[in-house]
Amino acid sequence: MSSSITCSGSIALDTTRTPFKTVENVLGGAVSYFSISASFFSKVYVTGIVGNDFPQEYWDLLAKRSDVNGIQKKEGKTFHYDCTYSFDFYHRHTNKTDLNVLADFKPEVTEEAKQSEFVYLATMPPASQRDVLKQVITKKLSFMDTIEFYIENYKSDLLETISMVDGIVLNDAEARKLTDETNLVKCINKIAELGPKIIILKKGEHGCLLYYEKKIYPFPAFPLENIVDPNGAGDSFAGGFIGTLSKLDASNPTIGQLKTAIGYATVMGSLAVSDFSVEGLVNTNIQKIDQQFSQYQELLRL
Repeated sequence: MSSSITCSGSIALDTTRTPFKTVENVLGGAVSYFSISASFFSKVYVTGIVGNDFPQEYWDLLAKRSDVNGIQKKEGKTFHYDCTYSFDFYHRHTNKTDLNVLADFKPEVTEEAKQSEFVYLATMPPASQRDVLKQVITKKLSFMDTIEFYIENYKSDLLETISMVDGIVLNDAEARKLTDETNLVKCINKIAELGPKIIILKKGEHGCLLYYEKKIYPFPAFPLENIVDPNGAGDSFAGGFIGTLSKLDASNPTIGQLKTAIGYATVMGSLAVSDFSVEGLVNTNIQKIDQQFSQYQELLRL
């Protein structure tokens, strides 16, 4: 039987600008992508906050996939993120980050969510991440993510949170900014000194690096012909990764279980970028996910 996951972080209304199309106020935020992705593998409890401008259709979508009793509704505006992607989709420029109700978010984990074995602390202020971590009393394996905004503005606070988790998931730009290193192997080694025993550095179309037990394992991305919207790929990746570990009940994972989780994470990330917002995840099914996982396994056979 699979375990359950408690996740907490941002739920957003995103404006995403690509060279080919712009969408405004669509469902975004780390928790939205993570929870939908992880829901294919495990029971997910969501802790977060939205404003009174949050559309009912998005609430219904999240509720269909996960337990949303831990999402607070407050007067004010929902967290808003506005970004522009380069022609090759590899570079993202942040135009605006409006924390809005997320700025004063005080997480309240439900009684059911406190019993989860797995925790994912997605994008939100580091102090709020620690608050959630302390409330989940039965946790066995905890992961976190962050963004450049918190590295730049809350670094000392962020380092305290990093020291308390078992694993961290970052992209290459975030890792370089966090460690002041350019070489990713040096980045990983510096992050390992901060405390996490499992480190994943995402490199977009170039795949990812997994650090575990003082070894670094490289993985390619799933080859894609069409990329529509890279937003949320990393959190969808994390959803596939932690969702798989939860399904396997791997709170003390072997390297084989971690590799399997990376495979499913890569598939979920590739599905996320196939459409705007969460549509690429919503419009898939476990059969398609397993099929792409089998294809990915075949690609890695030597």
